[in-house]
Amino acid sequence: MSAPADLARALDELGLTVPAPAEHPFHGAAETRWVPPARIVEACRAFRDAGYFFESLTCVDRLAAHGVFELIYTFNQWRLPGRVALRVWAPQDTPVPTVSGVFGGADWNEREAWEFYGVVFAGHPNLTWLLLPEGTAFRPLLKSFTAPPPSEYDDSLTPPPPPADAEAAPRS
Repeated sequence: MSAPADLARALDELGLTVPAPAEHPFHGAAETRWVPPARIVEACRAFRDAGYFFESLTCVDRLAAHGVFELIYTFNQWRLPGRVALRVWAPQDTPVPTVSGVFGGADWNEREAWEFYGVVFAGHPNLTWLLLPEGTAFRPLLKSFTAPPPSEYDDSLTPPPPPADAEAAPRS
């Protein structure tokens, strides 16, 4: 088992990390490191080999400011608790390697990021719809999203039925 600071330094020494591309503070982790997209699988293997488990993957839309998505992978361990976060800047139209082969639990988190933001995970075994109707043409968590186009799932276009007691009421 490695302490979070020890593992973070080991990633630095292995050349898996890069300097922070911008100052976007992150709270809730003992250590945070930036990793280039091409090295995320290797960095995840280092976490797995050090006894860490995958907690979550979060996506942040930084398209307007930087033209990228920020992917935040968080890990923890049971013996020496201390959350560690790996942060990846992924250009909008560039696939990111899937880490689902290293941590199976990442499968659903990657599907969610694909579905709601449009991030493509290269090599993902099942990049299919998870929560939205299949074939949804919009990405609802993008900051540029305003409203979905009308669809068969939109009941706001159908007038409400008349009240049940309206038919029984006498006419004057």
